[in-house]
Amino acid sequence: MKLIDVHYQEDYGHEWYLNLFCTRKFNLYQFEVGWAKYSCRPLILMNIFGESLFGFSISAYKLHLSFDLFAYYPRQLDEFRNYCGN
Repeated sequence: MKLIDVHYQEDYGHEWYLNLFCTRKFNLYQFEVGWAKYSCRPLILMNIFGESLFGFSISAYKLHLSFDLFAYYPRQLDEFRNYCGN
């Protein structure tokens, strides 16, 4: 179990990931901020009792924000690090 896990990735833009209270089965809190090279259409997604207790994702122009509270299928940042070679 990790209390805090942070990862930065650069791939078609900049992405920052933050996970709090991480286990293999769940994350209490996961957050992502991204700034892309290319713009996209505005998008708002909300998730209730899906892959997390509550979550949302907002994209507008080049900015992307994503938040999940008590994620049942957590984002495994170690796999991102191994894939990217960081």
